[in-house]
Amino acid sequence: MTFLTDLDDLIRYRHGDVKKLREIRDTVRHDNFITTDNKNYVESLITMYLKNQPFDKSLSSQRPVTKIKLQSKPTTSSSDSKSNVAVSFSPNKKLGVLAGVVAAIAIIVIVGFSATNQTDIIDSTLSSISEPLLVNVDQTTYQRADIISISGNSKSASTHLVELSIENTNGVKIWNENINLKNDGEFSTLVIAGGGGWENDGTYTLKAEQGDLVNKIEFKFFS
Repeated sequence: MTFLTDLDDLIRYRHGDVKKLREIRDTVRHDNFITTDNKNYVESLITMYLKNQPFDKSLSSQRPVTKIKLQSKPTTSSSDSKSNVAVSFSPNKKLGVLAGVVAAIAIIVIVGFSATNQTDIIDSTLSSISEPLLVNVDQTTYQRADIISISGNSKSASTHLVELSIENTNGVKIWNENINLKNDGEFSTLVIAGGGGWENDGTYTLKAEQGDLVNKIEFKFFS
């Protein structure tokens, strides 16, 4: 869901200052640039009214209820039961052995798969821990007027300021912002995809710099 779609929903349901929201929407449609205060105001309304809505239980009530009719087990004489057991014992024994072999193979495959995944998770975790400066975005692909949520973490104490910037497909810096680190080293901000420099579709680069530390990631943008 885009930023403009969320704005339209807030205005439609009259969440917040409708006049102010309409002015923000007009600004985004014309030049795709709004102030940080307006951006934070809209984001708080989106979080309060649109992203935390309770689950609609009406859908679950519309699901058809499947009724199972229980049938009584036919009674057999003791002599017939003994005869059936004697006749079917040999095939059932073979089926039981075959089922046991299949179950053993399945367990071996599952254990091997779990061990591989666990190793990958451990390697990924160790890589993240050893990285002194991390930066991430909430998606890999964005369209015009989408909100890009940027977050990261720094383990360096050289400075409490991180410079964030975005370069377009031509390597031209089209956005930058200086972010103060929190006490735990975390940082985050929001930026709207669009405006000057966002004319071309393709791969854009987000860069984080803190003193001598530099880290960057790429994402796709389509207008």
